[in-house]
Amino acid sequence: MIDHEPSLIPRNDASEITVRSRPLRKRIIHTIRRGHLYLGLFLLPWAALYGVTAFLFNHPTAFSEQSTTTFERSAILGTPMESPPSAEDWAAQVMAKLNEIQKPATAYTLLPGAKFGGRDFAFATVKAEGQSINVLIDVKTSTGTVRSTPMPEPKPLVKAPFAIGNASEGRRPGPGGSSPSETGIQLENPLTAMVRETVPVILERTGFPGGDVTVTSVPDLQFSMEVEGKTWNASYNFTNGSVSGVEPENAPKPELGWRRFLTRLHTTHGYPGEANGRWFWAVIVDAMAFTMCFWSLSGLIMWWQIKATRKIGAVVLMLSTACAVALGFAMHAALTI
Repeated sequence: MIDHEPSLIPRNDASEITVRSRPLRKRIIHTIRRGHLYLGLFLLPWAALYGVTAFLFNHPTAFSEQSTTTFERSAILGTPMESPPSAEDWAAQVMAKLNEIQKPATAYTLLPGAKFGGRDFAFATVKAEGQSINVLIDVKTSTGTVRSTPMPEPKPLVKAPFAIGNASEGRRPGPGGSSPSETGIQLENPLTAMVRETVPVILERTGFPGGDVTVTSVPDLQFSMEVEGKTWNASYNFTNGSVSGVEPENAPKPELGWRRFLTRLHTTHGYPGEANGRWFWAVIVDAMAFTMCFWSLSGLIMWWQIKATRKIGAVVLMLSTACAVALGFAMHAALTI
């Protein structure tokens, strides 16, 4: 009986014997690891893409094609938006006007809990020389951003034959003989007017040109009030001065199914003005963006260290890159139709 030394066995035969002699569990693990490696290489472009786009989602001003500047509270010092009234103060003014105009038998009573509805941002658009400037102001923190977009020369618009209605409907009506029921409640210095007066100062102090200011959006004022012993949820629109209300039991409740919840989580981005759940979610988005980019780079290093997988991995990587480039062109064509 001849006793062969391991060193005398040819290298290829030794590798084959070693693989065949592995237990089934190790062979399964080996197959899973290889599958994980090659799938990871194939999906590397998308992993890197998700990491980068998540970062861009979370930081709207990073690598932006638009000229963007953030401003702090110092940019609005001396303007009406330096110290705007609180939601409670606005609600008290609305309540006083309602009692003055409608003169109910039992005066309306303001209940605690007034707040700004929707997002706590006021938006304004300025049409300047060859550019459109968007100004965002956080009505709570008095900070925000100024973003400039080049604007081509406007082309003359031809009114469609089927067009109908007033395009300016919903804006604050001008002074005239209309009754309060038609024009809504006109406060002496509403939030829209305060934003309109503040925007030119912000533009001057941040180095942007001035122009005609249009306040496109401000948060509605929401508060509770008591009418003849019954509680109502009221809403005041600063833009057109309208006041609307709904009974608490009939107030619409937003439906948020699991699918919409997951998609909202995927697109939720940016740091709000105050530390809350959304702020910590933004931190996780940044962490995930870094982690996905790290996975992509570390995956390449791990693949290259395994010599047996270099050839097949290179083929998979080239195939993945080709597919990613082709799909990128296809998506560009689809999105520019």
